[in-house]
Amino acid sequence: MFSMKDILPNTLKSMGIAKKYNSYSVIIHWEEIAGGEIAAHAWPVTIQRGTMILAVNNSVWSHHLMMLKNELIDKINSFLHEKLVTDIRFQAGYFRKNQNQEYKENGENGQSVSPVRLNANELELIGNMVAYINDEKLRNKIKYVLIKEIATDRAKRLQGWKNCLSCTVLVPPGTSYCTICNLAQKEAKKNAMHQLLIDAPWLTYQETNSYIVCSLKEYHLTKKALVHNLVRRLFQPNVDKVTEASLVMLMTGIKPDKMSQEFIDTMISKIKIKLFEKKVRRKNYVSAPRS
Repeated sequence: MFSMKDILPNTLKSMGIAKKYNSYSVIIHWEEIAGGEIAAHAWPVTIQRGTMILAVNNSVWSHHLMMLKNELIDKINSFLHEKLVTDIRFQAGYFRKNQNQEYKENGENGQSVSPVRLNANELELIGNMVAYINDEKLRNKIKYVLIKEIATDRAKRLQGWKNCLSCTVLVPPGTSYCTICNLAQKEAKKNAMHQLLIDAPWLTYQETNSYIVCSLKEYHLTKKALVHNLVRRLFQPNVDKVTEASLVMLMTGIKPDKMSQEFIDTMISKIKIKLFEKKVRRKNYVSAPRS
């Protein structure tokens, strides 16, 4: 006779539902894994392709749990004895209110999906699939996961859900990518735009958009992040001329063949003076005595 602990992993793997079962286990046993204090402020929404989406009730706790991310990942994987989670993404402002209730399947974008009722033949087939498992507790758990998975999958397909273009996760009509793949695509686009504007900091939005399709907001946010990074480097020892020239091109849009070293030096001097004056004004405002 084999114990539940010995037979469970191979049984689930043979049925192709091991990761789904473990994902349910993390959500159902979250308070046991993370502890009562964390569970009172954050609750897992879904786990896809190694990434867990963790709903947090406010940005303060989101920041706090960001510092504990590696520790949480270790706790989850230790609980499952499997490396199921490799990353955690935080969603501040949304929080599962009924943490102690049984996990209910949610679709992409928070859409709730109610499983359809399986017919007698389907239930009999699932019963036959797990009939060889002697341990009643184990048999019932696996049967529940199979029914839940098949019924929910069918409900989604009846509502027009299709497979994500990058993976096998089902997504609602009008959606091309699941949450995780969408986040990965946004991150890849952000990195590509970042590199493009490092290589060619003079590019306008129209020119950037011709290389990488992006919104005006994405373009400005990328430029703003690069400008802030280069401004910080201005005050580091031995700042190089390339950094100074890149900063000027980002801020003015002037191409390198249209700039002189004198123009770059003048612009950098103006930037430093402006930053110094801003710092002085802030200092005077903070230290000004109250009347």
